[in-house]
Formats: sequence, structure tokens, C-alpha cells
Amino acid sequence: MFWAREEEENSLMRLLKSDNFTLEDVLLNEFVVQESRYGKAELVQYITSRENMKALLELSLTPVINPNLPMKQQYRLSFIASEILTIRGTDVFQKLIVTNEETKKCLVDFLNDKKPLNHLVAGFFAKIMECLLSRHFALTFELLQETPFFDKCLQNINLGAIECLLENIVRIPNTSDGTRTVKQWMISENLFEKIVDRMRDASSDDDRECLAEVYCEILRELRDKLYMVETKVDELHDKAMDENIISKIADNLVVEENCSAEVLMKKSALITSSARILEAFIKTNYVSDAPAQQLEEMERNLIEERHYSYGLMRPCMDNDAYEHSYQPDPERIVEGIVANRALNILQTVLRDIEAKGSIWQPLLRLVIELCNTNYMSTHQKLTDAFQKLPFVELINAAKKLPRASVLHSLLVKVVALLLHSTLASDELSPAAEYLLTDGGLVKNIYDTATSFHTSSGDLIACSGLRSFNQNLGDAIKRAVSGPLKRGTPHPKLVAILKSDKRWAELEDIVTNYNCKHRPQSFHDFNDSSVMSSIRNGSSHGFNDSEEWTDASTKFAEMDATSTASRPTFAGFSSSFDQPNLQRFSEFEGQFDTPDEDEFRKLCSERANSSSCSGAQNSFDVNPINWPGEQEKAEETKNEESEPAPSTYSDDSKGEEAVIEQEEGGEWVWPTVPPLGETELITHDGPRPETNWVDDTFPDFSYLGKSPPIQEDMWADFSSFPTVSPSTSAAAASTNSSSNSTSAWPGADEHEQGEASDWPLDSSHDSKPTDSVIVGFAANISRPEDSSEA
Repeated sequence: MFWAREEEENSLMRLLKSDNFTLEDVLLNEFVVQESRYGKAELVQYITSRENMKALLELSLTPVINPNLPMKQQYRLSFIASEILTIRGTDVFQKLIVTNEETKKCLVDFLNDKKPLNHLVAGFFAKIMECLLSRHFALTFELLQETPFFDKCLQNINLGAIECLLENIVRIPNTSDGTRTVKQWMISENLFEKIVDRMRDASSDDDRECLAEVYCEILRELRDKLYMVETKVDELHDKAMDENIISKIADNLVVEENCSAEVLMKKSALITSSARILEAFIKTNYVSDAPAQQLEEMERNLIEERHYSYGLMRPCMDNDAYEHSYQPDPERIVEGIVANRALNILQTVLRDIEAKGSIWQPLLRLVIELCNTNYMSTHQKLTDAFQKLPFVELINAAKKLPRASVLHSLLVKVVALLLHSTLASDELSPAAEYLLTDGGLVKNIYDTATSFHTSSGDLIACSGLRSFNQNLGDAIKRAVSGPLKRGTPHPKLVAILKSDKRWAELEDIVTNYNCKHRPQSFHDFNDSSVMSSIRNGSSHGFNDSEEWTDASTKFAEMDATSTASRPTFAGFSSSFDQPNLQRFSEFEGQFDTPDEDEFRKLCSERANSSSCSGAQNSFDVNPINWPGEQEKAEETKNEESEPAPSTYSDDSKGEEAVIEQEEGGEWVWPTVPPLGETELITHDGPRPETNWVDDTFPDFSYLGKSPPIQEDMWADFSSFPTVSPSTSAAAASTNSSSNSTSAWPGADEHEQGEASDWPLDSSHDSKPTDSVIVGFAANISRPEDSSEA
């Protein structure tokens, strides 16, 4: 295979030197693709013959398939042939395709054939065409311009390879002249008009979706280039902006009032595709200080406050210095055509919501783009549409679908964009003014907030409805707090809300809800504990106890009557017949998670409580007193430590150091004290960092001393006492009566102790003469008698 050394003569080379072989034998050889990339002279000479080039192109585009073979083997030769024809290492094969008369005729016949393509053949065709247009554009274009190339592609637009070929056809040429030629070719072929007409006539919803995607991708590519180049001239873009074409697309959104539900369902794919194209037109047209920018900046700041931007997020820089002034559609042609049909769009949305369809989503996204334009004419047309079809009707219809969270979020975004609109005349959007006055938006939110109940029994639905209503009120509250760039809210907006008595109460409801259920929005980031935890890179400035408390409170506040309609468990009727959700609030404050700093402090204290640093920190290193430990601790405490002679060299100046050595302590290496000083070294703590070891005069006198005695021998069960059970029992009884602190619990009364400690007392002989119990108790109660491990 490809790792074979070049000097080796592989099986393909031996095959080409033989006398009896076919093209199929060459294609099935494992070295054919490798040697084609290398440009092996013998192989290139064989493939570039006229009959073989024609055979390879026919295998790629019009293969003869044996249906009895598995799918993997049916197109095996076609795949290998297409790989050879599109080899990247050489362009010999591609040039012969567009210069050889036989291969040119084969390609033209394929494009003139109106039979639908197989998805695999479509992939081979798209790959060959992209390779030809990028390598030999002039020769390929001369061949294609006389063929129904675009008709062939539009006929098979449902295949992904063909869709990608049309989307990339503007990007494929390597030169500006080639790109300009392709654009002129698309204009002469009326590609955009063909796409729009085929969207109406297509019988498949997949075709309409792919056609809309091709239109949108070509438009985005053209506008991206226009934003970057200095000369803002593009004939193909002007053709796409033709008002007749835009009107045809917008007319697809219009639905008659007497249209039946069946007809509306059949037209849903056409409406969805048309709305996507119009949305791309409006969305790619630059709008200065768009409302969406205000909302995104507010959301971004909330996220940055939550994570506090200490390396946890990439900082989002402000792009005001690079603000664009160019608009691909300065006259707002598409925006005006769509705004004229705003009423019909809202009517279709309302009908589809009530019918529980899916057309409302692309149509509402289109309305959102209209609300994001800061254009007075568009806002005025939206106001006229809201007056004829109140926006509150859409909200009421959405509240009947409490689980439709996407629908709720789109309607909330419409309200937020209108309230944050910044018109050129510095006036409040007439659509926003209508929503807050005659539109009855505040009244609708207030009525739901004050009369909310959970009689449906579905907690998820109740939560969705409550969140939808809260988000609507929160959108108004954010607008009153003032957009970031403008600094202060619009005075007319503030005056309208102040005149509404419901808003004062509704604002308190929104604020209390946020404080209770969304504490991250009102967290005090100036708290020192929060700042210290952020600096330490932990918890992102939040205490887990807040979320725990919030969750328990949220569950506790759910109406218990909503679960009355639920079936109870037969086996647990006493526990589940009367659900008490207030039980969650009983534990509030008992499960608070400690702060990160407190947790680290606790961990450091536990770490410093080891035997190495216990004496240094002056606290007990063994807080658990096992039987028999108290007397030993007192005896050790009464003993006086004898000073050990200094181990320092005679050459060192200064007084002789005294080393206190406690029995059972830890030995340290000898150190040289500072000049003129006496150093007192204990063996129970770690060596100070300031001490340094003098290796010039080592002293190994301490090696002859006996090792320290290990005090803690309570867990050594290596041996049992050799005394008789009766003697052991008597000794155990005497020891327990004389020293109660060293006795095992219950050892003073064997029957009582064994009856309380032994888990199988019903089958165990608890008499004092039981050898097993007596021996076990004697060994544990007198650990000093056991042998060392």
C-alpha cells in the first residue's frame, strides 16, 4: 500500500507490464490511487488513452450497476474512477476531460439527460465539476455555458451534493475574472427567478427547503464580499434585490382568510422557505445601534457578572471603532415589502398557533427582524397591524400552550426589541407605545400574575406559564432600567408606565420573583467572601447554598392542590394521599454548603493536624482516646526530657546547643545554629526551614540508640494471651473494676455487655465461661500485654 518503498515493484507495476489485463483489473488493484497521486509514468500513460478516459468518466457519471451485488460493491469502480479523475497531485486527467472530444461529449450528454440522479452519482458529479472549475475554469465554462447545467442542478436540488455545488459555485473560481464570469452566467440564466418559480411548482417539501437554503447562502456570500471590498458594486446582488423577485417571495406568505386548515398545511413548506429567504435579506442588512445589540450587551454583561470574567470567559470587546456604515439595502426595499404584509403574517401566526402547527416559528422570526430595524416606517406599519390584530391575542393563544417555550421566547423577544428600539428622531417606537397603552400588555401580564392558579395539576405547564408571564414583565422592567448605550430609559416610556397603577404592583411582583427564583441576577458581587472565592478560582462567585435554598423554596411554594388529581400509590396511601410540599422548607438553612474559603481553612487545619506538625501547632494530634491511652499520656507528661549533648562541630562558634529529646519523638539531622546563639531543637515537629544541614562534620552517634517506643498498639491482634480462659476472664474483670477508663464498654458485666454488643445474642452463649468471648475481650481490654507487630 502507500507505505511501500518507492524502489519496490508493486503488484500494479507488475500488472501493467503483463500482456493480459483489463481496466477493471487496474482499478481494483490496491496501489492504483497511490500511484495516480505519484504520477507514475506507466499508469498515467495507460489511463490517459482515449478509450480509458471515456470509460472512467462513464463509470463516474453513468455507471452500469448490477443490482444483485451489495450496495458497497455496486459503485466500487465508480468511486475509484472519480477519485482518479479528481486527483489533486496532477491536472493531467482534468485537462483531458475538457479537451478530449469523447469525454466532452460524455459530459454534455450527462447534463442533457433529464433522468433523476442517484445520490452517489450526484456526489461523483459534484466533485468532478468543482475540480474542473477550480483547475481549468475557462475550458470548463466554455463547455458548460451551452448546456442546461443549472436546470440539471435544480432538478436534483434535493440531493445534498448538488445543493452544496450551487452554494459554492460563486466561491469555486480562483481568480476575480472567473468569479465575475460565473456571476454573469448566473444572471444570464436567471438563477434567482428559477429558484423562486421552482419553489412554487415543486412537489416536495425537501426541494423547497434546499432551494431556500441555496438562495440564502448565495446572498450571504455576496453581501459578505460587499462589506469587505471598497467598490460596492455587484450585478448579481442587484439581480437578487430585484423588487419583482422579492414581491414573488413575499406573496408566498399571504394566506386567504377562508383558507382551510388542509390547504394551510400543504402550503406550510412554501411559507417557511419564503420566510427564511426574506429573513436573510433583512438580517444581513446592517442597522446601526440595533435593539438586538442592546439586548445582547445586557445579556453578555449579566453573564460576565456571574462569571466575573477572571479568566473564565473571553472578554467581549466593543466594536464601535469598527462600526459599518454601508448597507446592502439602504432603501429598505425588502423591509418595506414585508412590512406591508405584516397584518396577514400575524393572522397566519395566530391561526397556526390555534391549530398547533409549525408555521408560526419562521413567521415570528421574520417579525423579529422587522422589529430590529430602528426604522420609523416599519414600526408604523407594525403599529397598524397590531391595531387590527392586537398583539395580546397572540399572547393569550400562547398561554394556552404553556409548554411551548420556543413560542414564548419569540413573543418575549418581539416585545423586548420594540421597547429597546432607537429611532432616528429619538422618539419612542409607536408599536411599543401602543403595546403599553391601548394594546393592554401590562394589564394582560398583571391579570395572569395576580390570578395565577395551578388547577390543571401539571406542574411543568404551570412553571412554563409562570416563566412566560414573568419574562414579559421582566422585558418591560429592563427597558425601564435603561439601555446600556443610551444610559437612561426613554422619558415617554417612563411616563407611560408611571401613569399605569398596575405597573407599580407588577414591578414589585417581578422584582420579588427574580430575587426569589433568579438570585444570580441580584447577587452582591462586592461581597468579600465572593471576591476571595473568585480570586481562588472557585465557585464563580456563587455559593451553592443559594441555589439549594432557592430550589427548596421553589418546591415549597408549589400549590399542593395541583397534585390532588394525581393517582396515589396503593401501598403507600398513608404517605402520599396528602402531599405536603412544605416539607422542603423545613430543612431550609440546615444544608448550607460552607463557603470556599471556610472549606479551604478547614482542609488546611485537618492537614496541619498530622503527627508531624501537631506539637508545633500546640493541639492534640490524637483526639480519640482509646482504652488505656489516658494513663500513658499522663505518665509521658510527667517524665522530664533529658537534654542531649550538642552534635555540632567544635569548629562552630557559639554556645553549646541543647537538644530536647522526648521518648518516642522524631529524630532530625544535626544543624549548625547561628553564631553566638543556643538552639533548642525538639524532635516532635518538622525541622524549621531556616535550619541548614552541615555535611562537613556528620555525627552518627544517634544511630546506636534504641528506636522510639511505639505507643499506639491497640490494633495489634497478632497474638492471643496464652492464659486459660478462666484466668483471662478473672484478669479482665479485675482490670475493668480497677480502671474503668481502659475497659471495653460492657466488660464489667459480661452478660450485659455481650447481650448489647453481640449482634447474634440469641444464638450465642453469653456466659462468662465462653472461651471465644473471654479471649477476645481480654486481648482488646489489655492491649499492653500483646506482643509488638
